[in-house]
Amino acid sequence: MTDKIFNIRVDRRSFLAGSAAIAASTLPSPLIRSASAQEFAGKQIRVLTWSDPTGQAAVKNIMQTFEAKTGAKVIADLTGSTSDMIAKIKASASKPQYDVVVLSGFGADSLAEAGLLEKPDTSAIANLSRVDPKYQTGANGHGIGYFLWSDGLIYNTKRYTTPPKSYDVIWDAANEGKIVLPTPDNLGALELIIVAAKAAGGDLKNPAPGFELLKKMKGKALAITTNSNQIADLFRSDAVNAAGVMSPLTFSTFIPNPEFNIGGTYDLAEGFFVDLQYMVVPKGHPGDTATVNAFLNHALDPVVQGKMAEEVWYGPINQDAILSDKAKKSPFIPSPAVIKERANRLDSGFLASVRDDWIQRYTDAVM
Repeated sequence: MTDKIFNIRVDRRSFLAGSAAIAASTLPSPLIRSASAQEFAGKQIRVLTWSDPTGQAAVKNIMQTFEAKTGAKVIADLTGSTSDMIAKIKASASKPQYDVVVLSGFGADSLAEAGLLEKPDTSAIANLSRVDPKYQTGANGHGIGYFLWSDGLIYNTKRYTTPPKSYDVIWDAANEGKIVLPTPDNLGALELIIVAAKAAGGDLKNPAPGFELLKKMKGKALAITTNSNQIADLFRSDAVNAAGVMSPLTFSTFIPNPEFNIGGTYDLAEGFFVDLQYMVVPKGHPGDTATVNAFLNHALDPVVQGKMAEEVWYGPINQDAILSDKAKKSPFIPSPAVIKERANRLDSGFLASVRDDWIQRYTDAVM
């Protein structure tokens, strides 16, 4: 059997870090005037977000279309991870440089707890009314919902001609030595603990049965890694049958290529996991508040949400998000209806409280 790979990697999905055409809102609040062409000409805001494809898509589909629509100037500052963003905001606290930060739930909570964020005026964000109430705000009112990062199951299309319907393939004896598990520091590991706990008769608050089930995986996983390039190579060589809990988003450059034999699914008996990403406003930000609010509103525009979902496979939170026919047919883009029916939203506050304990117990169980 191929030597086991233990790649401890801290990336955007690490729990240590946190885990469009130009269009106005088609159903604006009658009490809130939408931003109009050139309304904010001469205004400037600075936005901090990821440098990965999701951040680059935000520059194209959100920032540039906002500029064209309003006349405002948006300066994009792209960085590697949520932890980098937290560090930048803390370092500039005495002289804030950013007006909006797009980051994971963990980052929003961390900055809110540090007293470094303002609470946006939700009444000035008309499109927020079109967002499922569960995803409108967070971080004690400091975060405005942005998109959903979705985690499901990755599988070998040669081994499974139709997508598996349950995470239980991870424990299937036929897959011994052909499974990839997430690293202990990755949010996917905490999600896998939840899956295992429920499968073994426990639950979120009683994970002990899950850890016992996970112990059955000790020495039986081919790899424990979240390196998408490495995992893709294992699928291409037909060494792996399934990987989870992981996101198809991570493999968006490989899935379209049949050479890699990679499929992904959210259509699972246990449902799939969603982690709400946020837009936050640093306290004392230098830019015009009305321009900031208009930007937050634009990011939630139904057309913009649809464009972002199609480009980077994000789960849109605007329930009226406009998806193309291609996007509607994609199993990798959870529609608002699928999100409403099957999504399991993570309790980031609870996970933060058990994080260290669960990481250690997961490590002991599977490594």
